[in-house]
Amino acid sequence: MRVILITGATSGVGLESAKLFSQEEDTKVISLSTDLGKIEKAKSQLPNVDFLQCDVSDYNALLKIAEIVENKYGKIDVLVSNAGTIIPGDIETLDASDWDKVIKNNFSSYFYVSKAFLPLLKKGTNANIVCISSISATAGGSSIAYSCAKAGVNMIAQTLSKDLAKYNIRVNTISPGMLNSGFHIHNNVMNEEQYKQMLEKQSVNYPFGIGTSLDVANAIVFISSEKAGWISGADLIVDGGRLASR
Repeated sequence: MRVILITGATSGVGLESAKLFSQEEDTKVISLSTDLGKIEKAKSQLPNVDFLQCDVSDYNALLKIAEIVENKYGKIDVLVSNAGTIIPGDIETLDASDWDKVIKNNFSSYFYVSKAFLPLLKKGTNANIVCISSISATAGGSSIAYSCAKAGVNMIAQTLSKDLAKYNIRVNTISPGMLNSGFHIHNNVMNEEQYKQMLEKQSVNYPFGIGTSLDVANAIVFISSEKAGWISGADLIVDGGRLASR
């Protein structure tokens, strides 16, 4: 059995990825999320997914979850680090406390998750880590903290790809562009109308239009599969041509 663990699989890219993976034969999907309300809602859509409550920015909590996963499944084959949050703001407008929150949830958590589940990945088959980054890591964005955190994620993945090659564990990043995933709504920084207006404004910058969660989920499924078995240390840009058209 192939065991897939996804952080933040209750909405957006994480939820869409869980849907795709759960359709594969002899595959078990595990989700780590914090919000119980979102977990219950996602359960109704994906009853076969094992939803566990955990704050991925809490390393000790992750160690406890790792014990649960080891006792139940014995290994992890694919770890998708996807959970995160965004708080818009530049150097003048972003509070220091909000900076700390975004960095902890979008950067430190990626290190914590990888470290906590590494012993289980060592037991996996074609084991690999997929870190969800963003084109904001190189192009900047509306949140200085989010952009900096994602730049850090890219370096975590680059370093891990070298450190873990001796265990035959691949590590890659996927950098999405703007998606109609509801990310800003789920993180309570925009209402639906504000989000719609932002997407419309940004769409002119995307030759192939604004992307969807499925666009990125398809990339995650590919990069974590045996078909990508010779790919490690790569950053797969999934942005509808945004960076190329700058």
